[in-house]
Amino acid sequence: MSHIIILGAGMAGYGAARKFKEAKITTDLFEKETHIGGHCASYIFDDKWIFDDGPHISFSKSQRVKDIFSKNIDNDYREFEAKVDNYWKGRWIKHPAQINLHGLPPEFNAQILQEMIEIDKRPIPKVNNYEEWLYASYGKTFSENFPMKYTRKFHTTEARNMSTDWLGPRLYRPKISEVIYGMLSEKTIDVHYIKGFRYPNKGGFVSFMNGIYDTTQIHFNHNVVSINLKDKKIKFSNNSVADYKYCFSSLPLNKIVELMQDAPCDIKSAASKLDATQCVIVNFGINRENLSPCHWRYIYDEDFYSTRLSFPHMFNPLNTPEGNGSIQIEIYFSKKYKPLDKSPEDFIPIIKDELIKLGILNINDEILFQTAWLSPYAQIIFDHDRKKNVEIIHDFLKENDIYFGGRFADWSYAWSDESFLAGEFAAEKILEKLV
Repeated sequence: MSHIIILGAGMAGYGAARKFKEAKITTDLFEKETHIGGHCASYIFDDKWIFDDGPHISFSKSQRVKDIFSKNIDNDYREFEAKVDNYWKGRWIKHPAQINLHGLPPEFNAQILQEMIEIDKRPIPKVNNYEEWLYASYGKTFSENFPMKYTRKFHTTEARNMSTDWLGPRLYRPKISEVIYGMLSEKTIDVHYIKGFRYPNKGGFVSFMNGIYDTTQIHFNHNVVSINLKDKKIKFSNNSVADYKYCFSSLPLNKIVELMQDAPCDIKSAASKLDATQCVIVNFGINRENLSPCHWRYIYDEDFYSTRLSFPHMFNPLNTPEGNGSIQIEIYFSKKYKPLDKSPEDFIPIIKDELIKLGILNINDEILFQTAWLSPYAQIIFDHDRKKNVEIIHDFLKENDIYFGGRFADWSYAWSDESFLAGEFAAEKILEKLV
């Protein structure tokens, strides 16, 4: 049987490995770290503090995927509806802000409402970028005070530099009646695009992936240093070499092209134009639980480094020692638009001060644990050349018997279950080649 190897023990690698196992195909999986998870990894500190690599919860609409994930943890999970809010100019506003503007200055709300009413009367225009989409959806005042500010923090660039093909259900477009009601009332209906969340009771989010160990032979500490397309050989930093007939990769597209010894110039050029954010993740363990009424909170104000806060102990109380709480803070950078100029640890005292200013911490709180790290790939930057460059690279990879899946292999806004399914889909394409 033709030998198949898998690169990366994240969700996509798991999906691919599981699909091959179902087809009774033996595979070898190579992972650069000493643990599974990839972007969905979880870390346990001092045997009592659990932090994921950024906030993760499962909200798949696929019953099959739900069943696979829950079986991996013997159905031992908790399910909840998330509460979310936003910090804007000293105020906490329920999420999404567009239908929760109660208590903001009357003249400000009046301007937003007038613009939204005018927009509602017009036919939907053709838009060329995310900024134009925002103006066409919410008007100038709301767009410039809310989503365009957050775009600069989260995507590190201006909305005009981004396309719109990533949006999907992520931004809610309200009815005028909802906007008016949200200006008049403190209590509004929940319209978050995600309703039910699942989170494991033990081991952090990565526990949903426990089944990967039964699907493939995993080789940890195997960091790819070069790929020879002609001879179909992959070399690792420990000097070992793997031969393959077909390869599934969840490596970032720009990274895998960089590793290819014989990639042509147009492929290298396309890869060099792909851009993604990096994320500094700061984590605190605190000596009390009542840190937040919400599971996560968006920070719009641009004078704060903090972009999104999440509270792992609210996903599962067992993520912290009993009676304590935890906070995870994300800060975004990118090589092109907003280069990182500090070490992750340098942000710990800065973020502590910000949490006090935000009212999350007080000066009497005891910090029982703190750590920070850099997640080198965080969010795709959906610039206008992304789609064509991704297609060029994808076509080239398939021509060379390398198939792909996952957020950074697809170079898309894929959630964890979508990455799993992308791995399955790519594996199916390889299996078709074996028939």
